Amino acid sequence: MEMTRGWFRIWPLMAMVVALAQCAGAQADDEGLRNSFAEQIATSGFVTDFSRDGDEFTFSGPDAEDQPAAWRVRFTSSFVEPNLFDEEMPFTGRVTSEWYVNDELVEYLGTMTALPKRYQDLGVGQECWAFWVEAERRWDW
Repeated sequence: MEMTRGWFRIWPLMAMVVALAQCAGAQADDEGLRNSFAEQIATSGFVTDFSRDGDEFTFSGPDAEDQPAAWRVRFTSSFVEPNLFDEEMPFTGRVTSEWYVNDELVEYLGTMTALPKRYQDLGVGQECWAFWVEAERRWDW
């Protein structure tokens, strides 16, 4: 009985530690960059049923004709490097990914993409860059 009572005293402290760790937010590293990229899509307001499994995620969202479609995105590479010329944005991140709509690869030819403008307006795409905003501890797409 005494041990159970002790657990109830520690539990709120443990919950607070977990909450503080979550508030630490994004990190200026490769994992934080990928998480931010996925979150940019997931929180867009026009995407539903978002699900992530490692380097791949799926969701429902509009296609190029603004019709409902099934999307799958797979990270192919990402990296973070110092941005030596801007103390306010001390890191630059780059993400490359493959996008599939209804199981068909969306073509990407260098600077030309067939991705719907809605996704491009989020700052994401098959090849995209982000800047780490130090004061806000977040990636800016």
